[in-house]
Amino acid sequence: MSVANPKKSFYGVIVFCLAVFSQVGSSQAKDILIFSAASLALPLQEIADVYSKNTPDRVRISFAASSTLARQLSKGAPADIYISANQKWMDYLAKRVPIIASSKREIFSNALVLVAPVNSSQHTSQLSAQSFKSTLKDGRLAIGDPNHVPVGTYGKQALKTLNLWESAKGRLAPLTNARAVLSFVERGETPAGIVYLSDTFANEKVAIIFTFPPSSHDRISYWMARTRSANGPAAMRFFNILQAKAAKVVFKRYGFLVE
Repeated sequence: MSVANPKKSFYGVIVFCLAVFSQVGSSQAKDILIFSAASLALPLQEIADVYSKNTPDRVRISFAASSTLARQLSKGAPADIYISANQKWMDYLAKRVPIIASSKREIFSNALVLVAPVNSSQHTSQLSAQSFKSTLKDGRLAIGDPNHVPVGTYGKQALKTLNLWESAKGRLAPLTNARAVLSFVERGETPAGIVYLSDTFANEKVAIIFTFPPSSHDRISYWMARTRSANGPAAMRFFNILQAKAAKVVFKRYGFLVE
């Protein structure tokens, strides 16, 4: 009995969705610019590539920390869609841009994990002060900058809940986004780092050594909104695609928590 290829199935559903959402063939080609949280790089690029191959539109994506992108948008950056890794930065923009306030919506969630270079540490069901110290040894903890990067904010909350923040705060390697944290651990520049579960998808260079309880930090929620009325029909097409079942299947395959 043959098993369906999930990517081929996704391609077919995307084409079907395009036909349902709009008459793509009759529209003029448009450039669609998306500002997205860095942790969405792999699944969002996959969806954008399929979309671009089946429409006259070209999708360009700028990946960075949600906070960095939000500040750029507040100063007039010309993006069509914004995807944030937490509600705070979406609400920050919603107070300033009417179309964001009316179009914002939560799309899925994520989990928070402690990772180390593969084969360097063993998974633990409890993260104690002793096991945390043993994991870091003489090194630092890679973390998104807790002052403005969502994954770092969640990480700080989790460490505080587990009574590990005081011992960790003097040994941090604060970085600009979740993908940067992952890269540091992959290269062995730090013995451990806090990232999203989805960041570890199909990654053979790192191992999950601890999964933080959801109760140890605020809910990790991803939000999406349209950010301007220019490119209206084209941006709306892609905005709708990202909410379709086919796209949700892709995000789920990459480790995001999709309802």
